[in-house]
Amino acid sequence: MLITPDFVFVHMPKTGGSFVARMLRMAYGDRAAEYGHKHATCEEIPSSERGKPILSVVRSPWDRYVSQYHYGWWKTHPEAYCDTAPILRDHPTYPQVGFDAFVRIANAHFVNAHRGVATGFVNARLPAEHAPGWHTEQFVRFFCRSPRDAFAAIGPEQRASGRLADHEYPVRFLQTERLNRDLSRALGDCLGDDPQAQALRERIEQHAPVLPDEAYEQRQNRGTIDYYEPALIDFVRRREAFLFGRFPHYREIAA
Repeated sequence: MLITPDFVFVHMPKTGGSFVARMLRMAYGDRAAEYGHKHATCEEIPSSERGKPILSVVRSPWDRYVSQYHYGWWKTHPEAYCDTAPILRDHPTYPQVGFDAFVRIANAHFVNAHRGVATGFVNARLPAEHAPGWHTEQFVRFFCRSPRDAFAAIGPEQRASGRLADHEYPVRFLQTERLNRDLSRALGDCLGDDPQAQALRERIEQHAPVLPDEAYEQRQNRGTIDYYEPALIDFVRRREAFLFGRFPHYREIAA
């Protein structure tokens, strides 16, 4: 995470956070200080900074799965995800698997595991076919108080609404697909509208994307929808229903 004089930025992976981090360092210089590790969660915000607003980024689950697949940290660092032995029984070539298999493996094995150990993220309120998905688990882990309890509390009502009111930190979410504009507006609320701040915001609005280091491979030049067969679309809609309830404009896949 990055702590600035005005807010705390919580960086959930594969949402465009590398761009935000670079822009915040451009805006605040040394006053944008990294605390803990890069992908620290709201629960890890130090007590001295708990009164500040929280800023983060949310991305369409459809596009984020594709980004995760090609970035490939799960291929190069499989021990950071889960015990691979159960996966290898069904997928002997793992981690060399296709996109469909990756999404299904992630939802079967990456939930309730982090850095190779069980996390206690278990939900017994929903039937197996509606079990909260990997992206839902990550959302809860990053943005909820007592995240294990929050994950366990997801029932039909929460699944439909995408809300866990008793657990969530108040977070202002930027959106990956309009990140330049959203970040510029968020900084405008903090830095004012003097000429220097306006010039900075214009630079941010025109800045090119910032790609993270250590990608396994570049994303193929395909539309997001090209990765998804109808059965996988149905699978993701069921598993990530909580997120689609929270951000309904993501329910349909963008081309």
